[in-house]
Amino acid sequence: MLAPWPESMRLFLLLLCLQPTLLLAAPRVVTSIAPLHEIASVLMAGIDTPQLIIENQNSAHHFAFKPSHMRRLQQADLVVWIDRHFEAGFNRIEEILPATANGLELLPALGIDNSDGHFWYSPKLLQKTISILARTLTELDPENGPGYQQNAQALTQAVGAWRERMLERWQAEGLRLLTDHGFLAHFASDLDRFEIESIQDHHDAHGSLKDLDRVEQWLRQKPTACLLTLESAPAPLARGLAAKYQLDIISVTTIRVMESGLSAILRRLEQLEIALENCLPG
Repeated sequence: MLAPWPESMRLFLLLLCLQPTLLLAAPRVVTSIAPLHEIASVLMAGIDTPQLIIENQNSAHHFAFKPSHMRRLQQADLVVWIDRHFEAGFNRIEEILPATANGLELLPALGIDNSDGHFWYSPKLLQKTISILARTLTELDPENGPGYQQNAQALTQAVGAWRERMLERWQAEGLRLLTDHGFLAHFASDLDRFEIESIQDHHDAHGSLKDLDRVEQWLRQKPTACLLTLESAPAPLARGLAAKYQLDIISVTTIRVMESGLSAILRRLEQLEIALENCLPG
């Protein structure tokens, strides 16, 4: 009869069994806003879950860090945000993050230097973001690299299919759209079927009289389909222009998407697609 293993040997074997789990521990990922969290969640599916700083109901442009947010940032291995001007407080992010944390500021990584941070409405920029984030996760966590890459490939293909469907749908006709702020600039550059004017460049911009004259001159030139907004209730200036030029106001983010099984980031694209259809007369 074999003698039982010594306690020290049993402890060694237990640690040896646990070692693969420790090696496969995913990095702690923190994202600034919901769309970035939605992208990271798809890429990390089956591996781990990223954390979110700014919830959907809060404005990224008028946001104040709480102690709980600071703790998440201090404990993070990777922090992902739009840029230091888009999210309030992130202009000081380098002072907040510990030396052990990695930062991914997406607009510079995407080669974007204009004011519109809503790149996820551009399928091409969304695909590029997926690639950048998947590569960053794989560099931090090579053991789970195949999982990140497989998830990235599936999401990239789904975004590409959406873009092709949009190009085919709007091949013969486009829309002339007014937005309350410039959240569709990248979308319009990617899918050139749409002519879009914005009342303001940013959420927090205050349109001057010159800006208002420019917008009204644009509205008088040709019929405009509708006014699109990301807000549940647009600002008085937007409501006033919509009433004056008889434009329907459509809130993109409040549209219900009936198709089940879509990831949250793909549901955002579906919401925009439905909003554009709703802008058509009749």
